[in-house]
Amino acid sequence: MDLFSPTARGRAVPTLRAALLLAFAASLSACAGSGIPGLAPPQTSVPEVDATHFPTLGGPQPDRREPLTADQQQKLQRDLERLARQQQAKQVPQAQ
Repeated sequence: MDLFSPTARGRAVPTLRAALLLAFAASLSACAGSGIPGLAPPQTSVPEVDATHFPTLGGPQPDRREPLTADQQQKLQRDLERLARQQQAKQVPQAQ
């Protein structure tokens, strides 16, 4: 059979189109990755970390103060209010 005969070329073109279409479909499915086994990225094991802990990346640990007690919070509130009144009295001259 001659490759250049009209009948040989007539059968080769649809076969070539089918092969190209199959290769294109395979490349698209490879881009999706999840449908074909072996193409998904490897699953690495990552240790679970509490959400309140952040990595320090070699820096010194931050100093954390103890939380204020109820008495300390009330004292701080009174001091802040007293300072605010003093600042306001300095800014607004009192009318006589």
